[in-house]
Order: sequence, then C-alpha cells, then structure tokens
Amino acid sequence: MTLLAGSKLRHTMAENWTAILTVANKALLTKIPGQTEGGVSRYAQDRAMRIVQSVERLAREGGARGEGVWRVDLVKVAALYAGVAKNRVGEGGGGGGGGAVRNPDDGIFDDAAELAADQLKELLPAADLELLAKILREHRQRETQLSEAKLLADAVTLEEFGLVGLWNLWRQFHAAGKTLEQFVKLWKAQHDYSYWESRLRDGFHFETSRRTAKERLGYMRGIYERLQQEQLGEDVGGNPMGRF
Repeated sequence: MTLLAGSKLRHTMAENWTAILTVANKALLTKIPGQTEGGVSRYAQDRAMRIVQSVERLAREGGARGEGVWRVDLVKVAALYAGVAKNRVGEGGGGGGGGAVRNPDDGIFDDAAELAADQLKELLPAADLELLAKILREHRQRETQLSEAKLLADAVTLEEFGLVGLWNLWRQFHAAGKTLEQFVKLWKAQHDYSYWESRLRDGFHFETSRRTAKERLGYMRGIYERLQQEQLGEDVGGNPMGRF
C-alpha cells in the first residue's frame, strides 16, 4: 500500500466514522424488559467503545505498522460489529484468540460480517467490506496470519483482565442470576488451575497486549481474597482492638 493510498483511505474513514458509529450503535443498544420507552442497556455499546479505544492504543503503543497492521481503521469498525455479534446472543462468551478449531460461537461473527456488509455498503468500498468480514471471522483463530485480526483479538481479550475483566464477569453472572458464592468459586478454580497464567501465555498475539494484561493482573492481587472474606462475613466486626 502506498502512502498516498493510505492517506486517502484514512481521509475517507474519518469522514464516515460518525455515520458508521450511528449505524452500529443502534444494534449495540438493548431494550430492558419491563422498562418504559427509553429504557435501554448500554452495556454492549460501552464495551464495544472500550475495545475500540484499546485497538487505537495498542496500535499506537505497539507500533501497528511494525506488526503489519495497515488498516487500524477497519479493526475499529470490526470491534463495533464484534460487539453487535455478542449483543445479539447475550452477554456470555469468552474472548478472542482461541484455537483454529471452529467454535459454535463463530457463526455469530459470520452473521455480524453479513450485517456489516449490508449496513455499511453505502459507507465503505467493497474491498474494505471484504477485509472487514475477514477480520471478524479470523480474530478468534489463534493461527490467523491477518495482522488486523490479531489486533482485534488482543483488544477483545484484554476485556477479560483486571478490574474491567471483573466488571464484565460480574455483569455476566448477574445477568445469569448466579450468586456471589459461585463467582468466588470460579475465581478459586481459575487460581488453582493457573488459568490466568495460561491466558497470558496463549491468549495474545502482541507483546504490548500481553504486558498490559500482566500489569492488570498485578493490580488485582488481594481483591478476590477480600471479596471472599466479605462474602463469608469474616470481616464483620473488624479488628477487635479497634472496637469502641
């Protein structure tokens, strides 16, 4: 790709970004059952925009060109429609960067690619829509060679780590009607079976992403233990020496 061509593409995307956001946001809002008009959940929209921000920062901090990522603009659009895909089937599901074996959830990204092609046909050229679909379909494949798909996968997987990961997981548990005890038990199982060490090792394509995830985990030390203490009521009464 020449510098002139890249400049023209960025200019076109900058002009269309607001329109693309408007279209995608309609599919990212979820009506809350039982609520009056205007009662919508913005969870999917919030998550998708956070992933867009992660894409931008990873591309800038990690040196996207050095990683072979030329179309960061399309990765941002793919992040929106990956959010649409998840929103259409509920709030469950894991992050990207999985194995090459096709997962049943992969079908939702096929649907999202088709939806994007239909909704954005007046805003993006056919070649861009084709690459957008490829990014969406391949970002869950660990062995993908498409750098743009790798960037999206890393941005999505970062949503599992740190306080943001805690927020997302708790949101899923709450939506499924699960208990705090079940939440704590899952954390203990993840800790006992070195789940997070495995995710750090195998869940990312780029070192910048892996380093960020590792730092987020570091900030989580003690939080789950404290949550378990409060869940069991072990903190009630506080320090006996501090009682009145």
